[in-house]
Amino acid sequence: MKDYSDMINSDKNSGKIKDLEDALNGVEVTYSRWLVNRENIHTGEKPDRLGNYFRYFYDENGIQFYVKDALPIDIKNACWSAFRGIFVNKQ
Repeated sequence: MKDYSDMINSDKNSGKIKDLEDALNGVEVTYSRWLVNRENIHTGEKPDRLGNYFRYFYDENGIQFYVKDALPIDIKNACWSAFRGIFVNKQ
């Protein structure tokens, strides 16, 4: 297994990971009405959390972002916009 710690640390140290987490928290607040009516698949309680619908990880190409298809398209697009605004548009 390859070690991606240099890439991870670079993104953490640059503030990009915090920026992504903050942006995704903003998406969660914006779409809280949808999440409030959903059951958290991990706890069985309401409300659900946006963090249950996306993940990011590193491979040889850098950070990768995945959003589950279960999200409504507007929420999914907002997640992708948050990611791209930090990791694609601002190199």
